[in-house]
Amino acid sequence: MIRELKPPTESLEDLRRRVTELSALYEVARELLEARTQRQVAFRVVLCGIRILGARSGALFVADGRDRYRLLYASAHGPKQAEVVELDEGARDWLLRERNASLPGAAAARALGPLRDRLVESADGAIIAAIPDAHGLAGFMLFGPKLLEAEFDDEDRALLGSLPALAAEALAAHAEKAAGSARRTPGGTRHARSLETLRAQHEPLRSMVGESPALLETCQDLMAVAETHFPALLSGESGVGKELAARAIHELSDRAEGPFEIVDCGSIPRELIESELFGHVRGAFTGAHRDRRGAFELAHRGSLFLDEIGEMPLQLQTRLLRVLQEKRFRRVGDERVIEVDVRVLAATNRDLKAEVVARRFRDDLYYRLNVFAVRIPPLRERGGDIVPLMKHFLAAQAGASHRWELGSEVAAALESYSWPGNVRELGNLCAALGVRARGREIGLDDLDHVWRRQHPGEEPPWRGGPPAGRGALGDWVLEQARASRFNLVEASRLLRRRSRSGQSVPLTERSALAYYLTGEILRALVTAGGDVNAAARAVAGEEDLVPRVATRVQKVREGILAAGGDREAVRGRFAKLPSDYSGVLEQASRLVRRA
Repeated sequence: MIRELKPPTESLEDLRRRVTELSALYEVARELLEARTQRQVAFRVVLCGIRILGARSGALFVADGRDRYRLLYASAHGPKQAEVVELDEGARDWLLRERNASLPGAAAARALGPLRDRLVESADGAIIAAIPDAHGLAGFMLFGPKLLEAEFDDEDRALLGSLPALAAEALAAHAEKAAGSARRTPGGTRHARSLETLRAQHEPLRSMVGESPALLETCQDLMAVAETHFPALLSGESGVGKELAARAIHELSDRAEGPFEIVDCGSIPRELIESELFGHVRGAFTGAHRDRRGAFELAHRGSLFLDEIGEMPLQLQTRLLRVLQEKRFRRVGDERVIEVDVRVLAATNRDLKAEVVARRFRDDLYYRLNVFAVRIPPLRERGGDIVPLMKHFLAAQAGASHRWELGSEVAAALESYSWPGNVRELGNLCAALGVRARGREIGLDDLDHVWRRQHPGEEPPWRGGPPAGRGALGDWVLEQARASRFNLVEASRLLRRRSRSGQSVPLTERSALAYYLTGEILRALVTAGGDVNAAARAVAGEEDLVPRVATRVQKVREGILAAGGDREAVRGRFAKLPSDYSGVLEQASRLVRRA
């Protein structure tokens, strides 16, 4: 008997979609196998989701109480690390029922209320997906708008139906490991990993000198990104040590045995940088007398550090993007295709997002490089690191033959300085002090002498009245914020323009402005006795700016409350706060919890 063949229940397109989804989930699962902590789980899930969905940003929140959800990880365009949101029972039930939903939609507006606008505007959210567990909503994921398409399609939504389930299982597994570790610790307490512990376990971090909370957070970020294969973008002012951080990422990664090549995009003439990156063959241009390998070829199976990537010509940016995507290229003047396995680490002291807006940097290359961004803090935000750095530089200069002691006045004077040249400037100062110092102790007279030689015609900033400390810098930042109506992106743009025109400007980066503004908000909260409205009016300066400032003050208050009265947790949530505000932070924390 001939059996009648039934038509397939799935079309060829459906089968292709399922294969694509399964391949994507397999890739995520493989990444999660290497995660060691909940934060690494969040980091890997979010970045895999961004890559697979083609989204601009991503974030993952986990339950941190009955109605509260704490940010575990966010990409560069997502919310800040101190973000805490509240979801009432109705919102949680809606999200569990929908599994994933478009945030701009009317349903999300009804279910989430004002939180929907906050997730869209402050967290760059376009779609939200529930992370369920046996007890309800264990967390949720956010992804920003798609880079190349207007909306998420059915294939994307199918993936978002399975991706959170993988995240839930991995997060639960690491939560059990963490709980077991806490039980094994005497007294049941768990302590944050100190820099001393990190350096003992990871030798490449020994080059990161200092003990400040800001440096600890930077080292933790370097470790997190080193364990992946994604490009990384290091941002920070000139002289903060971006090359040192890039080398640490390389040495912490599984490419440590491979080469580490450096190309300074700002110092190489435009007509030669293409040859520097990709090499050339004999006769390709005047002066090309022999074949020459470029930096990409030399860095095969290793890392390539592109310093000052913002200086790269637009035409070359297009070629660099193609090499990053295809992992192959041709030397200048050659027809042979060369395939390479290179991880690119890029650094810049510019605001690349502003450069994209000004059409001086390609947006597609920016998003390709900015998969994981690490901000290297300026020296003025690394309170307490001045003396350890000075001892490190002086010891390296003297060797075993001599040891200098620093007078107490020297340390106090240098702590008051804003260090526009950052660690590089401090290193140069220490080199001159080593030549100048005659005795065993370096005193204030030595410091004054060296300063006047390096800054002819200028008095040392610690002489002639009170030092220009961080309080004065906070007042200055508050003035700039008010002048720009608290649009810090606009304030940063105007300050960079003033700096390029030759004016003396202590800060230009938007992030640094935000940290000092947070400090001034904390100061206002202390003065107002914890009253949010009074603090907002004091910071705003003008009545029509109060609503805009009140949002910032409320976020600071929520960050304090989310720490639950734990002193170390409060410091962790405000780790990038300039050190001069540490006392103000403790006072504000007590007042807010009491209010």
